[in-house]
Amino acid sequence: MPFVPAIFKALARDPGALEPAWLQARALYDDPRAAEATARLAERARPGLAYRPSPAVRAAAGPFAADLPSLLLVVTSLGLSLDGVHPLRERPAPSLPAPAPLPPTPVGELREEHPLYAEIRKVYGTEHVPSLYKALAADGVLEEAWAGIGPFFDDPEGGRLVAELEAAAEREARAFPEYAYFAAEEARSVLAQFRVALPRNLVFATAATAT
Repeated sequence: MPFVPAIFKALARDPGALEPAWLQARALYDDPRAAEATARLAERARPGLAYRPSPAVRAAAGPFAADLPSLLLVVTSLGLSLDGVHPLRERPAPSLPAPAPLPPTPVGELREEHPLYAEIRKVYGTEHVPSLYKALAADGVLEEAWAGIGPFFDDPEGGRLVAELEAAAEREARAFPEYAYFAAEEARSVLAQFRVALPRNLVFATAATAT
């Protein structure tokens, strides 16, 4: 993964929330069954749009399209443990490396406000702009990608696909009840933002890397 997912950056403000979230995520990443689950999510996320992205859009969205199925599985799993659907289990030993600076990442982000960020927040109904869009903006291709894909989220078909993907992610995550370490109630609002954003991000990234 060439970048630190935003969910972990957001939870980093509270080490008591970040550590169990990462331990649960790590267990899912390490489970061979998760690869099959995430492949099914990636396949379901195809919106079938006529839009064909430029090579620059595909390059900028590529790292996200590769990692978002796993992130959707992880965040959905965190929600199931936080909601009590999966009873909490004893955490494994953290075995974490010593703190160190983050390595350089090839994925850039336009952090200052972009003219499209307000519209993206409105369409998503979230307070934050996902890193996917900041990376597209940094490469100067957000306008193209949003014009080609963004209107899909206002279409009933787009709403149906997002709802189906959310339901599919929950079904997949329910297959891993043994990984339930996250119970940080104070992080519920943060997690809720990502539970809304990630299915939409995956649909968008899938369309943005279509060939």
